[in-house]
Amino acid sequence: MKYLIRTLAAALTAFSAPALAQTYAITNGHLMVTGEAENPQEIVNGTIIVRDGRIIAVGENITVPENAEVFDAGGMPVTPGLFSPYSGLALEEISLDQESNDRSVSDSHFAASLRAADAINPDSTVIPVSRAGGVTRAFTSINAGSSQFAGCGALIVLDASLDPVIKACAAHVANLGYAGARRAGDNRAASIAKFRRALRDAEDYAIDPYSYNQRPLEGRLNADDAAALGPVILGEVPVIIQAQSAADILRTIDLADEFSLNLVLMGGAEAYRVAEELAAADIPVIMNPMINLPYLYEQMGATLLAPGLLEEAGVKVAFSDGDTHNVRLIPQLAGNAVANGMSHQAALAAITAVPAMIFGVDDSHGTLSPGKVADIVVWDGDPLEVTSRPRLVMIDGEAKSLKNRQSALAERYRNLERGDLPRAYQGR
Repeated sequence: MKYLIRTLAAALTAFSAPALAQTYAITNGHLMVTGEAENPQEIVNGTIIVRDGRIIAVGENITVPENAEVFDAGGMPVTPGLFSPYSGLALEEISLDQESNDRSVSDSHFAASLRAADAINPDSTVIPVSRAGGVTRAFTSINAGSSQFAGCGALIVLDASLDPVIKACAAHVANLGYAGARRAGDNRAASIAKFRRALRDAEDYAIDPYSYNQRPLEGRLNADDAAALGPVILGEVPVIIQAQSAADILRTIDLADEFSLNLVLMGGAEAYRVAEELAAADIPVIMNPMINLPYLYEQMGATLLAPGLLEEAGVKVAFSDGDTHNVRLIPQLAGNAVANGMSHQAALAAITAVPAMIFGVDDSHGTLSPGKVADIVVWDGDPLEVTSRPRLVMIDGEAKSLKNRQSALAERYRNLERGDLPRAYQGR
């Protein structure tokens, strides 16, 4: 098996050179999350054919083209590239260093009009670390400051390019529940009234920007923020709203219905208590399945059983702990959900197919299906087991290096013998 992994890795690394780009096949793989995102399936002994960065065939007994570069997966699991539905990836390099942290905003005249895409750092060391964990696409967002709104987050690709943004405004981010209340006088009623007023301001601006700008500035959104919320009001861009308690979630659903919002619920510690309402409204939930002890009063009903209960009710679930530096650990979140009642297929879809659906790119990402972008990961074991690691990570049909800052440090300090030069200069 070790020989197979080394051979496969070497072959795909060679294949990834632009001059050698051609048709290739991954054979004898345990293919996971195939077919449509609504109903992902598995193929135990399957083949994937890739041409020009796209998957052109998936299944059993697939005829491999004569000119294809063939790679035998040896029965190892093969999945779509992992898709992080919420993070600060490429925005937050060192959390406590203001100069290298563009995820936080303490005091700004702008809120809804902030665009995470304007602050993306393509050279972030967290990108290759995340890619080595099998993550190929991610949604990244600024955190809200004093406003309920955090602007529009971006979709990025982890391919080491200087321009990783693939969707500059993928979803707006906002807060209700206590996260919204503490930004509105520590009162939930004030938070909802303020949020409703902001959406009405956006409606007014969309109807007549000139008249809107003639109104006194006090008590209304500035024109930039009102304009930025226009696509949210029109339902063209989803809005991710944080709410935790069942009561706050119901109020959030009511607001989404009132303004015809394309709502994505984030947090949702007690979402399972209103699962039927979420399913009926077709509202997906981005949650951390490890939350089972209440950090706040609004999380009193948190339970590890929540993902499985939401799945049973027909709610689409995606997983994130909101962190930047541990985006690569989303398979562990999914694995814990399986340990507490969620199906393996749904848990794996929660970090692949469902995020693609949430951000409207499921026609090209999220599953191993013909016509989709060839983001493919070959694993040395069950992807949801903590001991499993990616052996191959392909993005847009090209094998990517798994080397990163962590692996470089491990290599540097593997040999602790003293030398004539400091450790950082040895071997140069």
